[in-house]
Amino acid sequence: MELENKVVIVTGAGLGLGQAIAKKVATEGAFVALWDMNQESVQNVATMLDPSGAKAAAYAVNVTNEAEVLYAVAQTVAKFGRIDVLVNNAGISRHKLLEEMTLELFEQVIKVNLTGPFLCCKAVAPVMKKQNFGKIVNIASLGGRTGRPGVGVNYAASKAGLIGITKCLAKELGPNNIYVNAICPGPILTDQTKQYTKEVFASWNAGRAVPKDGYPEDIGDAVIFLASSRSDWVTGVTLDVNGGIFIG
Repeated sequence: MELENKVVIVTGAGLGLGQAIAKKVATEGAFVALWDMNQESVQNVATMLDPSGAKAAAYAVNVTNEAEVLYAVAQTVAKFGRIDVLVNNAGISRHKLLEEMTLELFEQVIKVNLTGPFLCCKAVAPVMKKQNFGKIVNIASLGGRTGRPGVGVNYAASKAGLIGITKCLAKELGPNNIYVNAICPGPILTDQTKQYTKEVFASWNAGRAVPKDGYPEDIGDAVIFLASSRSDWVTGVTLDVNGGIFIG
């Protein structure tokens, strides 16, 4: 198994993409710390992964609250002894056209999607430096690559900023054997996106090179690669997982 006995934090793990990532890393032998604002949903995922609680633990965490993030890091280390991988997946989307976008909506998305990962990276860095090893995987977005219609300026800016954080921290933390990479998913079929019509989902996939739809498990597989020893000479990279909608 690719992540045997590794300790992995997955933020936004209560549903959708985060839940799929958590399942994937658990299947690969990892101890999983599941973070989410919704305690009930994230506890359900932890129980599903390991009813005994030995290899999966749920934590109610608002990633925009530095005190909560620091406490959750301390609790994770207290339970599992170390942190090998951080997957910054927690995020929100609040799309409006520019003229309809309020400052409140803009800042809300930036705070969750950009400030949140910054706080999580800052909190785990001392732990990883002490170990002289760690891997950080930031879940960005195709929208941060292309500014494609339908994502909103707030979301596109937050995900483009996350790619910038990835590049900067790869250089800064690399001497401590800490690898930092990003994944840019294209449109993914989740419970949330399934609420849209097939026509809307098809419009998001315009220009796709292959006929296959994107599923949460596709992103989970990319996370496994970047979190495992198979990517031990890969850092500062943004991996596009979008069926060829964007080929950079």
